Amino acid sequence: MEIKYNRSLSGVPENQQQQPLKRITKTYIENRDPVRKNLTMLYNEDTQQINKSMLSSNNDLRRKMLNQERVKRSLNQDVLEDKENVPQHKGLTTKLYTLPQELQNITFKPKFDHTIQENKNLQKFYTDEIFFYLKEQEKKSTPLEFLKNHTIPSNLRAKMIDWMVEVLCSYKCTDQTFFVAVRTLDFYFAKNEKQLEISDLHLCGVTSMFIAAKYEEIHPMKLSVVYEKIGHKKLTTDQIKKRESEILQTIGFDLVGGTLYDMYNLILTNCFIESKLLEKNYKYLKKLCLYLSKMVLYDYEICGKNNYTLLSAALIFVAFKIVEQLETTFNADSQIKDVAQIIQVDQDQLVEVAAKILNLAKNFEKHFPNLENLKKFNGFQLEDDEQ
Repeated sequence: MEIKYNRSLSGVPENQQQQPLKRITKTYIENRDPVRKNLTMLYNEDTQQINKSMLSSNNDLRRKMLNQERVKRSLNQDVLEDKENVPQHKGLTTKLYTLPQELQNITFKPKFDHTIQENKNLQKFYTDEIFFYLKEQEKKSTPLEFLKNHTIPSNLRAKMIDWMVEVLCSYKCTDQTFFVAVRTLDFYFAKNEKQLEISDLHLCGVTSMFIAAKYEEIHPMKLSVVYEKIGHKKLTTDQIKKRESEILQTIGFDLVGGTLYDMYNLILTNCFIESKLLEKNYKYLKKLCLYLSKMVLYDYEICGKNNYTLLSAALIFVAFKIVEQLETTFNADSQIKDVAQIIQVDQDQLVEVAAKILNLAKNFEKHFPNLENLKKFNGFQLEDDEQ
């Protein structure tokens, strides 16, 4: 290698100017081979380590694959041996796509066939506990005389109840949602120390339905629907949300108290009424109780002065008397004595309230003219026996 200097070394003879370059070249040549050797050794060591790691990973992967193959062969053998003994049950198919073909379409028969009827029977084991728990909570959870501190007249409240029937039925809400909405409204009136005006009724009714739907429905109505379709844009979303918070705080977030719907259903189950009537007559009895329980909530003089247990027993007695005319072997007086004894209510008081309910049923149109949604959305009739 020849290196040319831009300038000569001053004061150094020409024959000595090449000596520093020769020394550098000699030093480079002497150190080049050891450095190269060291680099080569390091490279080889790294390569060997990487190869060992890859080999180990490949071996682990190969072992896992072999184990999986053994498991598959074992499962295949077990399935082939027991294939004829696999129970078949229509409608219950389990597809196991990660297992061999023989396991992909096996059907299993459950140990218990949980039909709706059996679930109803299972509920009977806990009916006593549920009923008496709700009865114990009744003193603090049942709204009574809830309009006495407010200027809202009872006839306007009845009009609100009738509108609730229309709205909740139109939006396919459950019957329980209706009863929770009414209880929430009345409970708010009972617990609110601030005097409410007539102008508050619409907002309270809309918000109570909104709360009940969110609590009971699988797919509750949205706030936008409440604002546009139910409130007809007369209430703002902020008003609804603010009143929702106020109602929940006033009632102490108590939405689990028993409703009239809960109580009469538990009484019918507790007293085994279903086993004492023909199927069609029992269905008719249930429809009667549902209709009467909704009707009772219109009348403040009845629902505002009697607890839900007494109201339930009284409307059941009225329904018993009607069904007794259809099934002569059914003794309404005897059955209502059993009901009064089981739920621990005074029989004379029960009969007195039942008489008021029967009078209301006969004269509903006179008491509440132009309120037709109860009849429109909850009418009923005894179905003829097809056999």
